Amino acid sequence: MTAALSYQICAPATLPQARRAEVFALFQRCYDCVDFASFEEDLRDKTSIILLTDEQEQVVGFSTQKIYQSCVNGEPIRVLYSGDTVIAPEHWGTQLLVKGWCTVAAQAMHAAPKMRTFWFLISKGCRTYLYLPLFFRTFLPSAIDQTPVDQRKLLDHLGAEKFGTYYDAATGLIRFPQSRGQLTPELATIPLGRRDDPHVQHFLHCNPHFADGVELACLAEISLENTHGLGRRWLARAMDSATHPAS
Repeated sequence: MTAALSYQICAPATLPQARRAEVFALFQRCYDCVDFASFEEDLRDKTSIILLTDEQEQVVGFSTQKIYQSCVNGEPIRVLYSGDTVIAPEHWGTQLLVKGWCTVAAQAMHAAPKMRTFWFLISKGCRTYLYLPLFFRTFLPSAIDQTPVDQRKLLDHLGAEKFGTYYDAATGLIRFPQSRGQLTPELATIPLGRRDDPHVQHFLHCNPHFADGVELACLAEISLENTHGLGRRWLARAMDSATHPAS
């Protein structure tokens, strides 16, 4: 990773067709069993997309997001659902995409300050799953499960609400009749240095068929109290910016 990177957040509807094609080309480079029509349909359902670009303004990463409201046991909640997330392998290690995600999360929290806000993430690769232990104190599913029982019920509610019968509450997995995208064989291979990581082992235990496009439903409450490290610092700054925007 040598080039300086930057990020921007935009509404999918404002993304020029040439840029959409560039984003899809990166998606197709890293995932098998994807097609442009399905990508476009999924993108239209999102409320924002975070683009990671290099010095030549070429897209080297992206993450699609949807903010919406749900209700569980009579409690209205704010949900930030993250869809496809891709970073070009030569730029693995950068956390700048997370900084953009913190901005989106802070905007969701600012728009509904009296509601709890949750991150609903589906993961078909351990690299995406590892964002959870890297930035959150408690989350589902976790190798050390300290998350309140009511959040397991919330995860099941969100999984069934979005994916219907494709979601299996017994396992927390989302299985489609046909793959809607799976890592290329090269990228699905777990590096030797990562295989003993307890979080990687837990992901593989929960989602042993991730390489076939099976998704693992994940959940974390978004709050300063539930974040740590760099994620907490970036979220705090983003929340301050959302509350006190520059004039």
